[in-house]
Amino acid sequence: MTALDDHGVALDVAHRAGEMLVDLVHSPDLDRRWGGLEYEGDARAHRFIMSELRRMRPDDAILSEEGADDRSRVGKERVWIVDPLDGSSDYGYSPHWSVHVALVVDGEPTVGAVAVPGWETTWGTDPAPQRVPAGVESGEAPRIVVSRSRSRFDGSRLQAALGADIYTVGSAGVKAMAVVRGDVDAYVHGGGLYEWDSCAPVAVARAAGLVCCRLDGSPLTFNKPDPWSPGLVISRPGLVDDICAVMGDRQP
Repeated sequence: MTALDDHGVALDVAHRAGEMLVDLVHSPDLDRRWGGLEYEGDARAHRFIMSELRRMRPDDAILSEEGADDRSRVGKERVWIVDPLDGSSDYGYSPHWSVHVALVVDGEPTVGAVAVPGWETTWGTDPAPQRVPAGVESGEAPRIVVSRSRSRFDGSRLQAALGADIYTVGSAGVKAMAVVRGDVDAYVHGGGLYEWDSCAPVAVARAAGLVCCRLDGSPLTFNKPDPWSPGLVISRPGLVDDICAVMGDRQP
């Protein structure tokens, strides 16, 4: 059996974690009260991803949303950043949840995979997704997806300034892959989020030719001591300057 390269590892682990989570949804024995399905899915996916990455890449550090943060990762060249179940409130109730697996090398997300089992697809960085067109069709309103929790803030502002059509969904990975698929032209998040929310989606989106940056257009950085990040834009290149002009003053 041929050993997988880093891209293959990310794609394989994210895809199999997604399959496991789909199987769990159909388990007849699981307690679904008080978020039982969500918590069990998070825990099982975390254990699976950690086990597989430690088996296949034993010398690398790992930062997972569901695990304790070992700050020694900050001094490591290679760090896997994972979200075992992104959009967990949708898990079991809608297709809008995802699994994120990314590898950061010297602060840059060089490898990534995002599984969206509800769309029956896992995207990776190699092979890369089909490149997204750079601009929006002339005369067309830009289509921008935002978080449900921020539609009154980010959505209203982008709609008023750019005449954008606004869409909402929960999972960061799903929103980012909606841009990769061409369903929308950009994903904008005006509040804080964590590196595990954005790292794999950013890696995949960049591989598809999209621009990924902070709200003011400045570069994203990963494997910081504090994994919290202020704001995110994933956009077709031709639209990103307009978005940053509208949202840039929200950057902390």
